[in-house]
Amino acid sequence: MKKLGIMVCLLLSAGIVVACSLQKTRTDDIPHTDAATLWTYITQTMPYTEWDRFKGTGELINAAPPHGPKAKVYANELAKRSQYTANDGSIIVMEDYEENGTTLRAVTLMQKRTGYSPEAGDWFWAKFSPDGTVIEEGKIQKCIECHVSMAFDDYTFIRQW
Repeated sequence: MKKLGIMVCLLLSAGIVVACSLQKTRTDDIPHTDAATLWTYITQTMPYTEWDRFKGTGELINAAPPHGPKAKVYANELAKRSQYTANDGSIIVMEDYEENGTTLRAVTLMQKRTGYSPEAGDWFWAKFSPDGTVIEEGKIQKCIECHVSMAFDDYTFIRQW
């Protein structure tokens, strides 16, 4: 009986630790609204520049139009913990740079929203100027047309899942 009590205490303790570690990135804390609200979230509430980068992206990677030619890619904790497909609320942010790697052209974002756009992997897209002005948002056709070629990898070009 004593061993059972110890096991129960250990399991409860482990559950509390896991719950606390997940609390910072609960899906309901991440806005599923417009791009302007997301900009505030990724620059003030949970600054994307403090997020991890995807494996293999390093500081600066080569990118292709309409991004780049250079880029940095960041992923929130939900995206980093995803397996096979992105979790609802996952956010991927790409800083698009000029060839010199220092002049920021734009910031683009993908956010997974279950049920939002099944024909495009349920991704919401947004493009911002460097100062945060929303350029485009939503079901951006040119984003969908390009990313559909990667439907087998959850519409992303970063091999993570």
